[in-house]
Amino acid sequence: MSEDLAVLLDLAAAMRRSRAHMVGLPVNLDFDYRPLSAYLAVHGNNAGAPYISSGYGLDSRHFERAVVDFFARLAGAQPEDSFGYLTHGSTESHLFGAWLGRERHPDAILYASEHAHHSIPKIARILRMDHEPVAARADATLDTEALQLVLRRNAPRSALVIATIGTTGQGAVDDLPGIRRALATSGVPSHHIHSDATFGGLIAALGPQPRPWGFTDGADSIAVNGHEMIGSPIPCGIVLTRPAHVEAVRVPGAATGTDDGTISGSRDALSPLLLWRELRRLGLQGLRERIHECVRTAVYATRRLQDCGSRPAHLPGTNTVLFDPPAPEVSQRWDLLTVDGRAHLITMPHVTREHVDRLCAEITTSRA
Repeated sequence: MSEDLAVLLDLAAAMRRSRAHMVGLPVNLDFDYRPLSAYLAVHGNNAGAPYISSGYGLDSRHFERAVVDFFARLAGAQPEDSFGYLTHGSTESHLFGAWLGRERHPDAILYASEHAHHSIPKIARILRMDHEPVAARADATLDTEALQLVLRRNAPRSALVIATIGTTGQGAVDDLPGIRRALATSGVPSHHIHSDATFGGLIAALGPQPRPWGFTDGADSIAVNGHEMIGSPIPCGIVLTRPAHVEAVRVPGAATGTDDGTISGSRDALSPLLLWRELRRLGLQGLRERIHECVRTAVYATRRLQDCGSRPAHLPGTNTVLFDPPAPEVSQRWDLLTVDGRAHLITMPHVTREHVDRLCAEITTSRA
């Protein structure tokens, strides 16, 4: 074995060992796609529109469409009434949704909760849109009354509203029907609602306390992540919208002989294969049970952290637990982010009760 290869394999082994302590970030480490390693010896590229063949034949469009169709149905649309593709993660998905909103309504102002995804201000700058953060309630959800006030103040202009379905801070879900009511009574001439369901969409759809999040609830575009509840070695996301909305951005014949209505143009052809395989393995019921187990583990973690005096807080139906930060060396060892004086434990599918017990034992020992 060459020295260079040994260095790379050592890094891979270290990453695998991190599963024993990775409990503070919204990423799922419970997967194994090594049976698909043959795809590492080919260059797959889903360039351009996912629904039309291109001049580059090494692609996985069929599998990409199958993954998109799964999420379209979950969000309340039939495949023929939706458009979607796989992105490189949250930021690209939100950029696509905001781009659609701006092209549909060029005078729109972008509104989002102060707890919205960190990419939203950056996206507003990229698209040269006016951006107004909206105050949040004590439970970290967007304050729809505050939204209505700011919409009325800017009523001659259209609105692009980002609804956060699961904040990265504590899993809070914005009131999508409330956002629609605020838009309907504010005098805004037209609007586009983008549902940021990257973290909480699957929990909202399949969790023990379902929440509005999809097309049937008023969203015009939707973003869900693939590397969180499903799991992937590559950051990836799924973005969905209505076919009519894509006409505002579609360019015929732009990408290797096919239309393009995407942000990235060339797209990773491996992620669709990975997600398709895992969705087939789990099935809808398996995915539902996985999500319910994540929530049950969060409830267990709340009790254990209470027992060790860490003052936990947990929004019912979510997989995020906030608590008093432990000693710095414990936080670093367990990959615990601390925001506004509170540490975050996120019970993703690879996080078990055994992880929680070991964490609580280390917290107790560090205090002693």
